[in-house]
Amino acid sequence: MKPLSSEVYNLGDECRKQIAATAPGFLNQLKGLTVVDITGIDTSRTRVVATLIHGNEPSGFIASHLWLLSGQVPTTNVRILFCNPEAAQQKPIFTRRYIGDCEDLNRYFGDIKQPDETVTLRANLIKREIAAVKPEAIIDLHNTSGLSPAFGVSAVDCPGVRELTGLFAPMQIYTDIRVGALMEQVFDAPIVTIECGGANEIMSHQVATDGLKTYFTLENLFERQRDVSIHRHPIRMELTGDASVGFASHRLLSTDITFIPDIEQFNRQPTPRGEFLGWYHGDDPLPLRAMDHQGVDQINNVLTVEGGRIYTCKPMQMFMATTNQEIATNDCVTYLTI
Repeated sequence: MKPLSSEVYNLGDECRKQIAATAPGFLNQLKGLTVVDITGIDTSRTRVVATLIHGNEPSGFIASHLWLLSGQVPTTNVRILFCNPEAAQQKPIFTRRYIGDCEDLNRYFGDIKQPDETVTLRANLIKREIAAVKPEAIIDLHNTSGLSPAFGVSAVDCPGVRELTGLFAPMQIYTDIRVGALMEQVFDAPIVTIECGGANEIMSHQVATDGLKTYFTLENLFERQRDVSIHRHPIRMELTGDASVGFASHRLLSTDITFIPDIEQFNRQPTPRGEFLGWYHGDDPLPLRAMDHQGVDQINNVLTVEGGRIYTCKPMQMFMATTNQEIATNDCVTYLTI
């Protein structure tokens, strides 16, 4: 298994003539953290894109590859960071979030001490390479862990962030929850995570491709107010203790909680009060927590168990509800606003 390299591989304008014609071919050309610098018409400004922080989220990589192949000259200098190609290169490609026993790279950008030194080093190198060019804007491209429309996520509520999100998606989430993500870092420039939609949806790749082209082309990113709906203070729902979760159309005897197999549908529409979500037949309280931005557990305010069946307590909007068992177990089941 290819380990995380401690090197930074720098490419310039000339690489556009040398990269492979297909996304898998280009991925195989990358040796580790790769920084691509393209000269723009206005060389006094730089716009940054980070992608592939998670190896199973390919839309940003695909969009960046297509743009590099296009030969288009950007309005400003452009710096593209391919953050974790080693994870994406594991077979089958674009299916592994991170490498082997390594931790989630997008939890290592904060000040909280983390256990994996190689991942800490990679996160610090990414921050260094972004800060070095004093960017006027930063976009971090991701895919959602489940089927979902595109949306932006930011730790800062400001017009510049809304303008950046509007290039890609019609919805913005502002969160006070800190998990060590890149978007939480301060670079003296607006930074936003764009969740392009599900990793295997062609529309997600199109969202990334169209948005990236506009991001590189506009003379002024912040000249007009874009129509973006705002959601603030999401709640993060996750398992507690050693609880297990599965997804099926019937109660599973092999897991503590069973959610319905199409729970991802609620990413696309509001969820009403009293909606059936799954099953839990334990004698103890539901082994989930739903932490708000003040660190208060809202689980009893959002879910209830009646006769072994899980229902919503009030209307809500879910974001990133997933049926990916690994992500639901080791990260979170969903985010939501009420």
